[in-house]
Amino acid sequence: MNAATMDRRRRLFAAALGVGAGAISLSHSRVPDGVPFSPVVARGRVGADFVDRTELAAEGTVRGEMDDLSAYARPGFDPDAVAPAVRRFYEETADYRMAYRVRWHRGFRLGAAAATRLTSRLRQLNLPGPGDAEVRHLESRFVPLRTDCDPRDGARAWIRTDAATGNAVFVALYASHVHDGIRDVNIAVPLPYCNLSTVLRPEQLDAGGVELTTRRPGHPGLYLVTRRGAAAAPMDQRFRVWPSTADAPAPDSVRSLARRVDRDTSDDCDAVLARHAMWVLGQRFLTVDYVAGRSPLSRSRHNGEI
Repeated sequence: MNAATMDRRRRLFAAALGVGAGAISLSHSRVPDGVPFSPVVARGRVGADFVDRTELAAEGTVRGEMDDLSAYARPGFDPDAVAPAVRRFYEETADYRMAYRVRWHRGFRLGAAAATRLTSRLRQLNLPGPGDAEVRHLESRFVPLRTDCDPRDGARAWIRTDAATGNAVFVALYASHVHDGIRDVNIAVPLPYCNLSTVLRPEQLDAGGVELTTRRPGHPGLYLVTRRGAAAAPMDQRFRVWPSTADAPAPDSVRSLARRVDRDTSDDCDAVLARHAMWVLGQRFLTVDYVAGRSPLSRSRHNGEI
């Protein structure tokens, strides 16, 4: 494919996003006041080298989605009640190896088939298409971001790549912010000439699990952010993470995934089970199941053996 064709496709994609943003802004509720959105957008392909290519990286290192789960403490959410394995996953995510499996739901599979062809070229939100139930493995890298490029609190990139191909699957910019005394997770996914931003609130689950959800009042929600402003999207998403203990109420399909990747999670005190679900206009269209465990090297380092 020549450069002119690629440029035309990028422009068409940007135009489609612009039309979508206009429709969202007319059809859905306005953006709440005071949400600090990331200004970072892409200009075409994203890919695993996005942070390096756009010179977003800052000095130093980060190891997880967040530095300390305690920062999210509030009435109704007690970080000390979170299972140690789940807390380690959030604070030391880089130590974890992840396997995942995708399910597109009925009614959305035709659109998903078209969308996944585009996202595979963009190297962003690069999930397998409908009917592909193969288990895939992810490798993770975290990079702190320059505050002059992304001024959100604690901004860092979580770059997830396919372990077999090295291609980017997700390139997401994680941070947090406080509103009305409540700290929420604040994530931006760079796309051509815009980003898809999500504000999620941590909630407690049984057996020491954690839920991050957009289905809460205030700032939580999904937003399409462009240079001209932001529009609220009629979408929701939820991440649930459980310890691998037998009493954790993880769905059967998640435990089936763990067995399929030959990980006996019931005996692995470091393993976690997770599910990511997304809805549009109240209809679920995507479910992604995960199993994650610390690598032997990271476990040895944590236990003081090396």
